[in-house]
Amino acid sequence: MNISIMTVSSPLDSDTMNEINELLQEQAVNYTSLLSIDEFTDTHITGFCVLAYDDDSDKLVGVLSAIDRLATGEFEWSTVVSHALCRQGIGTRLVGELDRNLVLRGAISDLALVPEKSEYGRQWLKKFGYEYDFSERTMVAKAEAASINSEVEIISYSSEESELIDVLMSAFGDTVEEVMNFIAFNMQSPNRRLMVATLERSVVGTVTIVDDSDKLWVTGLGVHEHARGKGIATSMLNWAKNEAQLLGKESIYLDVETDNDTALSIYEKAGFETIHHTHFFQKR
Repeated sequence: MNISIMTVSSPLDSDTMNEINELLQEQAVNYTSLLSIDEFTDTHITGFCVLAYDDDSDKLVGVLSAIDRLATGEFEWSTVVSHALCRQGIGTRLVGELDRNLVLRGAISDLALVPEKSEYGRQWLKKFGYEYDFSERTMVAKAEAASINSEVEIISYSSEESELIDVLMSAFGDTVEEVMNFIAFNMQSPNRRLMVATLERSVVGTVTIVDDSDKLWVTGLGVHEHARGKGIATSMLNWAKNEAQLLGKESIYLDVETDNDTALSIYEKAGFETIHHTHFFQKR
């Protein structure tokens, strides 16, 4: 069997998207989220896909996607190969092309994503020098009308830059440069809405919602350390549930690091349930 390898940059055309989705339908595990496939139609996303084709049938038999959401040189990637060909060395060739592209694109770092239950995936990554770094839960809640603390106002971000920077640095420990990249990315992406939460006319929290087809995602939820314990995070989550319902979504999703006990407790109390875990591996 002859296999051809090619790399295409985002955004992907509809034919390539259809080929990838057909390949993913053959998998026992849903890799759509791990591969971030739905994001590859966004013209504002920095990323690329490495594709493996069977020359005889001209059928897609493997894909590796790498995405740098904030254009900081930090890529996340995952890969899938047709079950019938998973031990034919196709994955190794995909990773080789990944490495070449990371160098060409000046990547600073990369993280590999695998499902928690994929023992084969974890062992396979070790061959390339990757070691476990951390894990995340994907959680889901029903889109529904939910109550919000009347003292908390949640509005679209406009001119509260200095206050938002302060909140983001306090909540996530990011640098000013990282925060500015985050704000710029969310403001330029048409399917994202960057919101701020105010209490007594001061910005105390932030959340971004991402419109993803039939889902609404919550990301970048943070509360200033001086305003914690006042129900700000819960109010933002409930606001997001309301927005999801208004937009006709059935569910609302979020990702959270597994060892973030405080956030997990807040999300679980707000009605979010874990649907799967993802492990992240970094090359040492």
